[in-house]
Amino acid sequence: MDLNGRPIIKISQRLQEFSSIVGCFSYHGWTKHAIAFMLRAVVVHVRRMKNRITMASLAQTQTPSTPVAVNTLAALRIPKFRLYFIGQTISISGTWMQTVAQGWLVFHLTQSELWLGLVACAAGLPSLLLSPLGGVIIERVPRRTLLMITQATQMILAFILAYLTFTNTVAVWHIMVLAFLLGVSNALDAPTRQAIVVDLVGREHLSSGIAMNSMIFNISRVIGPVVAGIVLTQIGPSWCFFLNGLSFVAVIYMLWIIRIDNAPAGTKSLAPIRQLKEGLEYARKHNTIAPLLLLAVAAALFTNNVSTLLPAFADTVLHSPADAYSAITTAIGVGAVISSLVLGVVGKRFGRGRVVAAMAVLVSISALCFSVTTTVQLAVAFGVIYGFAIILEFVLVNTLIQNEVPDIFRGRVMSLYTLSWFGIAPFGALLMGGIANVIGTPTAIAIAAIAGGLMSVYVLWRWPAARAMG
Repeated sequence: MDLNGRPIIKISQRLQEFSSIVGCFSYHGWTKHAIAFMLRAVVVHVRRMKNRITMASLAQTQTPSTPVAVNTLAALRIPKFRLYFIGQTISISGTWMQTVAQGWLVFHLTQSELWLGLVACAAGLPSLLLSPLGGVIIERVPRRTLLMITQATQMILAFILAYLTFTNTVAVWHIMVLAFLLGVSNALDAPTRQAIVVDLVGREHLSSGIAMNSMIFNISRVIGPVVAGIVLTQIGPSWCFFLNGLSFVAVIYMLWIIRIDNAPAGTKSLAPIRQLKEGLEYARKHNTIAPLLLLAVAAALFTNNVSTLLPAFADTVLHSPADAYSAITTAIGVGAVISSLVLGVVGKRFGRGRVVAAMAVLVSISALCFSVTTTVQLAVAFGVIYGFAIILEFVLVNTLIQNEVPDIFRGRVMSLYTLSWFGIAPFGALLMGGIANVIGTPTAIAIAAIAGGLMSVYVLWRWPAARAMG
């Protein structure tokens, strides 16, 4: 199928126009430079995508009898995956907007690191309780239908939070309840988004589909916080929540017009409890999936929860609750973009298992360095490194697991992956919030960095097969 570059060219042009107006906002100089750098990196990446697509199409036109090597962008040649890619990018960008604004709002209302941990715990606790069961549901109910339900639920919750904030009636308990309900939805939504990739692209293009599905997260991890930073500092958090609600319209519409014909049959003949136990046993005994899930646990419990305390760190250490917070989240987004640019190269050059091991260590080192910074400039610099390492680890662990697991176990194993990242995270968030409330935010971040690093090193030492994965 011939895929021309016109949509990519339009995206590149819009990003360039957007980068030119960033300077109109009343950011400090270093923030404008960070945002401008991030946008230029996105433009460069989009141009590279356009060039690869054009070259692949030309090769097909000139030598139709010669098979074209599968590349990272191969999944984008499938129309239904393109629709899914566009809709999810818009939706997850909106979700990141809400995440940034919600953290700012909670600390603004309470001035308490503990409350940041409690809200994060409320959001993640349902994943701990429901994700394993969600894996069974995913293999029994059409995944497209599940995603439409979960996305519509999250849209309603976003609009409720926007209304409460617009009317100045929002209280921290409102945010906790809505965060918990969002977590219930995410317990089904997150593993379904991982498992549906094979339904959209088939086994032939699965590696490309996984890479592009991870790219959705990377792009959204940049766009969402950047737009949230602008909206938050200029017109307030209410609009972040409202825009997030609107973003779900795109993905619901895309899912509505997509038709999936090649979904796996699943294992409906088994009793749900037996099906659940079978999936747990498979993951536990697998010599590479088990350690990869444990690495995800180490990141979720410790190093990934650095983001939970960013609003408090920006306020109490950097003394800039809005601007510094926006700058650091933008910096983490810049790191995510850089990781997406080098993902294929470093994985092929050094081996994905080795890169995962290196990133697990680098995440801890960058978080430890971040904890002792006292200037915004240094915090931004370490934020870039942290964002680069955590996203590269996240994407490669996901890719390695998806490549290893057979379709019959995909829903259940990906629900365990969701459990590892999002179900365990609430306990880390609560622990870090409690420690920060007693002995200070910087110390809590340092403890998390050291603990996460030590656990990751032990897992990599205990299961050398994970390091050797290609």
